[in-house]
Amino acid sequence: MTYSPYRRISQFMVLGFMFFIPLLNSYEIYAITGTFYALNFGGLGVADPAVILQAIFAAGEVSITLLTAALFPVIVLMLFGRVWCGWCCPFLLLAEGADSLRGILGRKRLQWLFKPQVPVKNSLTANVTRYGFLTAGTALAGAMAVPLLNYVHTPGILSTEAMMLIKERAVSIEFGLLIVILALQMTIFPKMWCRLFCPTGAVSALFRTSVGLRVVCSAKQISGPCCRESFCLDVCPMGLAPYREAGNLLCVNCGKCIDACRTDRLAFRGFEIGRFPESAGSSR
Repeated sequence: MTYSPYRRISQFMVLGFMFFIPLLNSYEIYAITGTFYALNFGGLGVADPAVILQAIFAAGEVSITLLTAALFPVIVLMLFGRVWCGWCCPFLLLAEGADSLRGILGRKRLQWLFKPQVPVKNSLTANVTRYGFLTAGTALAGAMAVPLLNYVHTPGILSTEAMMLIKERAVSIEFGLLIVILALQMTIFPKMWCRLFCPTGAVSALFRTSVGLRVVCSAKQISGPCCRESFCLDVCPMGLAPYREAGNLLCVNCGKCIDACRTDRLAFRGFEIGRFPESAGSSR
């Protein structure tokens, strides 16, 4: 099965939904309100767990309302892994576009600028960097009573900018932050944001379960690539080597490595999905 077409459809549907909400509200229809920080469906609140974490530390208290808003996303994460990041997040869609553009421009005479390699190759170091950023931002939120990381919440910023564009025909200064991040990712720091900093990705990865949807590799020897071309490594949006890091916390369950695999050794597993038992050597 090829997942890429369905994934692209899902990503563009979410991107359209981002503009649909403020458009609906502009006609005074408020069945759905909010942004990708937090949404309200007819009185039912749903919020990004990373946003909830910031709110709890900034407020210095835990409320039932906040925890309830994070309940549905947490259940989805426990069942399907980081499906938001891999199949829905509008920023990852833009980041992958930046990756494609870098690949085109990098073939010209500007290879020194449009670098193909991720700045932090080791996934352990990348995870330490990402959780260090989350921990520092959350600690500062508690100390300053300000949800600092929400100001760099890329899907929330995109959604807010879409709302401003629809309602006010304008964008805010935060749109410039997105441009800077995408420009850096397209040039000297490939895959920078999602891999090293994104609070949503870091918090989401904490809710992985052993029974949820995940990528596994059936190769018995995982010290090297299954094929000479390393197709899976080339397509991973998180800069992983899926043949040995399929279960890494950075994995967003996008399925691109499965589509690229020529040896059929990569597959989704969970809820009886997959064609083989999970490899004992698969990275957790």
